[in-house]
Amino acid sequence: MRNVVRLLMCALISAAPAAAQETRAWPERMFFTIDVPFQPLDNAFSETVRFPDSLRRSENVTFAADYESERGALLDAGGGVRVAGNLGVGVTVSWFQGSSTAVFDLKIPNPLAANRPLDVAGSVSDLDRRELGVHVQALYALGLGKRSRVMLAAGPSIFNTHQDLVRNIQFDVLPGFTSLMFDHAFIRDVGRTAVGFNIGADITWALASHFGVGTVTRYSRAKLTFDPGSESGVSRAVEVRAGGLHIGGGLRLLF
Repeated sequence: MRNVVRLLMCALISAAPAAAQETRAWPERMFFTIDVPFQPLDNAFSETVRFPDSLRRSENVTFAADYESERGALLDAGGGVRVAGNLGVGVTVSWFQGSSTAVFDLKIPNPLAANRPLDVAGSVSDLDRRELGVHVQALYALGLGKRSRVMLAAGPSIFNTHQDLVRNIQFDVLPGFTSLMFDHAFIRDVGRTAVGFNIGADITWALASHFGVGTVTRYSRAKLTFDPGSESGVSRAVEVRAGGLHIGGGLRLLF
């Protein structure tokens, strides 16, 4: 009888670490993720610039443009390493590319009559946006069950963003200086790098010892200032927001 009790005690003692290992929120050493998130937030921006006319110095040329929001799918790839307990570090790289339309309005002084500006309005389509985000994250895992967990993440983000902006508007002056007719727009691709932040949560369901699926929710943000330049040499400052709310899912590789 004593031998049986000893065997049972030994079995319980040896099984306890294994059970704890199975129910740990972060049992593996490292993981890799491949996700396809969607960006639903409004990232629209606008610009208004005024500068003195070269002929009528007392009046201004006014240019205003509204750039519509660019929504769509991203591609995410990342990974994390457990450092101690349920704490770890990770890096996720996101890529977004899309195009949008800008609506503009240009007013110039009338050379024949004071304070009676000539106006031309129109739109420019197929303005490209490319954005690479590198999200460095501190990670903390919380168990949701035997084979599922939520990974909380936060840290700095580095964005490299390229945006097509309207540099200049070409137009024709109709006879008698009565109005203007839009001809075409000169576009400039402007790129900048900025540092922002990210915060998010990742839920993983382990389907096998080294494979699973998951969902990701991340909010990241940084502000960039672009100067597309102009033919008149006027300094311009177009404020653009990088990042946004990203919601999606994908595959998990566990090691």
